[in-house]
Amino acid sequence: MAESVEQRAYHGTLAPGDLAKALVVRFDSGETQAHWMAAEAGRAVVQIQSRQMEHRDPTTAVTVHISPTKTGITVSVSEQQVLSVAADMAKTGVEAWLNPLRLLGEIDDIARNVRWLGLRAEVWKAVDEYCRNQGSGRGAAGVLLHVTCPYCGTPNDIGAQNCKACYAPLAAVQPIVCGRCGFLNEPEASLCVNCGAAL
Repeated sequence: MAESVEQRAYHGTLAPGDLAKALVVRFDSGETQAHWMAAEAGRAVVQIQSRQMEHRDPTTAVTVHISPTKTGITVSVSEQQVLSVAADMAKTGVEAWLNPLRLLGEIDDIARNVRWLGLRAEVWKAVDEYCRNQGSGRGAAGVLLHVTCPYCGTPNDIGAQNCKACYAPLAAVQPIVCGRCGFLNEPEASLCVNCGAAL
């Protein structure tokens, strides 16, 4: 079965390594651990996983891929594997049904499992907050305000047919607007990086 990967694009002055470091600072403590490594072409990969607080604790993890684009970064987060966490919660439920007093000793485990089930959502929240604090916006129509002339480097309004400085044609550098979500994609994109729709 193919792994589900959610991908979002952010426009602005963002560096993959800086976001990776921020994620490690946020998640490498307490009940989670995180580490990152630089990858080819300026990309960064961050692994975030639950920390085993007790011997029989289940584990869950997500992998974050951060890639530079011409207008900012693209962030992809892998599907979280939650089977062992869900199984541990089910086991605790059965044990509590057989012996309700046992539930009192399992409160910390239940709280950890609930947090771990939401790890992927917590990672996305951290990414959104970091990018927003850097003054960068998530991919949406209107966030990308200019295209750069490939001949003279002058910024031009999106939709301009010719460069305002050298009058060169700009059709090849215009973003492709996704018909489904309105995201402005790179000119060579075949799939929308925000929602995955074919362009």
